[in-house]
Amino acid sequence: MAKQLHNGTTAKVFHWLIVALLIVQFPLGWFMPDIHRGMKPGDAMTFHISFGITILALIVLRFFWRHTHPVAPASSLPAWQQLISEAVHWLLYALVFATTITGWIFASEHGRSISLFFATPLPMLPIEGSLLARSIGNWHGTMEWSLFLVIGAHVAAAMAHTFIFRDRIIQRMLPEKPTVVRTKGLKPEVVVMKPARDRV
Repeated sequence: MAKQLHNGTTAKVFHWLIVALLIVQFPLGWFMPDIHRGMKPGDAMTFHISFGITILALIVLRFFWRHTHPVAPASSLPAWQQLISEAVHWLLYALVFATTITGWIFASEHGRSISLFFATPLPMLPIEGSLLARSIGNWHGTMEWSLFLVIGAHVAAAMAHTFIFRDRIIQRMLPEKPTVVRTKGLKPEVVVMKPARDRV
C-alpha cells in the first residue's frame, strides 16, 4: 500500500480528540476519591470510566485508520530519528490501549455498575472476583504513569523540532492553512490585439 506524504483530516481529528480527552482524563483519575470494593460509583468515577471507554474506541479506530492509510516518515529527518518516531507512535498506541483496558478490567473486577455518561449502562467484563483480573487491574496506575511519561517525551520532541530545529515537523499534524493569493496593488495588464494590415 502506497504511503501518504501527510496526515489527512481524519487522522488529525482522531489525534486531537484523543489528546483533548486525555487532558481531561489524567487529572480526573488522579484527583478523584480512592476506590474501594462495594463503593457506589460517584460522578467523577462515572466520567473517568466513560472517557476511558471513549478513548479506547477512538484509539482502536485510529489504529485501523493508520494501518489502512499509512503515512511516510518525514524525509527531512535522519534515519535514526525516523525509527525513534515510529517506535514512539506505536508505543503510544500500545500504552493508551493498555491503560484503558486495565481500567475497564479494574472496574469490572470490583463489580461496579457504571453508566456511560449517565445515559446507558456500560457492559462490565465477567471477571468479578477473579484473582488474575485483580492482578491485571492493579497495573492500571502504572500504565497511566508510563503513558504520561511517554506523552511528555513526545511533546518535548515536538517542541524541539518547532523551536530548535525549526523543521516544521509538527505541521504534519496541524490543520492545513489555505493558500492566499494577494492581489492588492497589482494592476492587470490589458493586451490589445491589432489586426494585421494587408500587404499589397
